[in-house]
Amino acid sequence: MDMRVAAVRRDKLKFHLVMLGCAGFVVLALASLVYVCSRPQTADVQASERAAINQCLQRSRAPERTEIYRRAQADSCAEMLEQYEHKFGADDAS
Repeated sequence: MDMRVAAVRRDKLKFHLVMLGCAGFVVLALASLVYVCSRPQTADVQASERAAINQCLQRSRAPERTEIYRRAQADSCAEMLEQYEHKFGADDAS
């Protein structure tokens, strides 16, 4: 009987250690995400994002593309522009 109790305790300990490891991983992942998102944006990052939006807009106007492609591309460009304005401010988006 004591062996069964010891086995159950050992299994519970293993379970709790695994859960603690998972919780530690989640905390570490969230902390690294917060770190990456909270870092200040450089002028180079801003310029490259602006260039990506301009390139997107050019592709959305390409006459050799289908209308469906151009419309989908324009929607993507609008989303990129919205995120750019949120990140850098509406004044910098023009």
